Amino acid sequence: MPNAPFIALEVHDASLWEPSRILPMVDKMEAWGYNALVLHQNDLLDACTQLGLTANYGVSDLRLKKVRNNAAWLNRLTERLAKFNARLFLEIKEPSFHDYALEYVPGLLGSDGLPDPTRPDWVGFCRAKTQDLLARVPELGGLIINLSSPESRVSLPDFVVGEQAMTDTTQWFTQMIDAFQGPLGDAGKTLYVRDFSYTTDMQSDVLGAVETFNGKVGASLKITAHDYFPKFPENPAAASVKVPLIFEFEAFGEHTGWGVIPNCRVGEFRERAKGYREKGASGLLMRVSWEAITGANAFDSLSAVNVFALPRLAAEDCDEVELVSLWLIESFGLQTDLAGQAARLMLESWKIPAASYWHGKVFPRHSCLPSTWQEGWLSMQTSGMGRRDRELGILPDDPMLSEAARVKLFEEKEQATGTAYQLAREAKGLSEKLPPALASIFSAFDWLPMFARQFELASKATFFAARRQAGDATELALLATELTNLRGEIAAKLADMPEDANHHAHVLFDPTQIDRFVSSLAD
Repeated sequence: MPNAPFIALEVHDASLWEPSRILPMVDKMEAWGYNALVLHQNDLLDACTQLGLTANYGVSDLRLKKVRNNAAWLNRLTERLAKFNARLFLEIKEPSFHDYALEYVPGLLGSDGLPDPTRPDWVGFCRAKTQDLLARVPELGGLIINLSSPESRVSLPDFVVGEQAMTDTTQWFTQMIDAFQGPLGDAGKTLYVRDFSYTTDMQSDVLGAVETFNGKVGASLKITAHDYFPKFPENPAAASVKVPLIFEFEAFGEHTGWGVIPNCRVGEFRERAKGYREKGASGLLMRVSWEAITGANAFDSLSAVNVFALPRLAAEDCDEVELVSLWLIESFGLQTDLAGQAARLMLESWKIPAASYWHGKVFPRHSCLPSTWQEGWLSMQTSGMGRRDRELGILPDDPMLSEAARVKLFEEKEQATGTAYQLAREAKGLSEKLPPALASIFSAFDWLPMFARQFELASKATFFAARRQAGDATELALLATELTNLRGEIAAKLADMPEDANHHAHVLFDPTQIDRFVSSLAD
């Protein structure tokens, strides 16, 4: 494993193939202290390798040309990164395959004709893919692999909980890790195994397998146990990991508004970075985009301050106001006093996306309003999973539905909405003094009141819909009317956006999502 701290920037959307988007990020990496670029796409290893030509030569030949094209871009990136001693990593979810592999390696299938991750051919297949990649991109720094994710093309978790049985997943993880570590280690490359488990048992098996490699393989963990939820406690697995450890942070705002609203997490990151330094972690990683949203990343918005701040917080504790001010001064040429005013507004705005949660429970669905109040309730019960196959399980004496809980919840939401309106007013006045480029992205504050108001009304409505006591139907009808009125305000604001504005604001504030939610209140 490398001795220098691993300070990585991760791109997790389709722009990873676009030089016009990636190369400016690499320039920022060099300026801000990053030494690794991570390209994250579930099937990225498959997209950059091909083990042979199958019977359909035309299809195979065309696919091979795409592989060569992809490898050429990766080689170009390794050359650019090498100019400041940075390395390129690919982050992937395995087991995975492109369809040609089923003809080339038929042993990947089980007796039922479906991909079977427990078949021994997977180990040889993954080893061969890794060897092929290293031959095509010889200066690659290494891989970050997910082996326990239900989002992989061949999901071991789904397989294990299905009809098939597997008595020793630790052995499976060890064999699969070795399939990647063998070729990487021989070539002097680095491997990190990323834990993305949905169960503690699976997490234990993954990390236990990593430890059998005696420090030759590192681990990568999100700062919170499952996802980048605000105010969630530190990932408990971090305390037990005995191998080189990467802490993963997220700048774009997958769960905090995608940069459409201000997403300044510097104060939170300051606290979390203390854990990183105390544990002597070997590195950190900052994700700047998300696979579900195209055409946008952290550098396009105020979220860029998170990317700027993290390498500095990794090195030492820094005052958050000073850190945000420094970004504003260096990036936009602000004077110190004006930078301080803007920094305080940005840091204060963090209260709004965090307040969309329900006493720390995950009510939003990836920053969006739930489609139904039932979906929001289940999301809270399952830490953001929103499992639609589960019963609501609402009990008459549920403490979340007590009168004391109602008073606390409603006060919290109303206070957040009031703060959002105040911040929007102050930001509007300040924007008149800002350079045009900064004033443009400061317009994100305009969305804060609608974001806060939407979740205030939806949380209140969900409370009454779940409780269903006498008089709650009247309250629900009033809240449904208020949500419908807010829907009109949001639709009007979206209609006023420039035609060339990024479409992801239309996803975050989709008026039809409010329609769906309001309709569910009648169920």
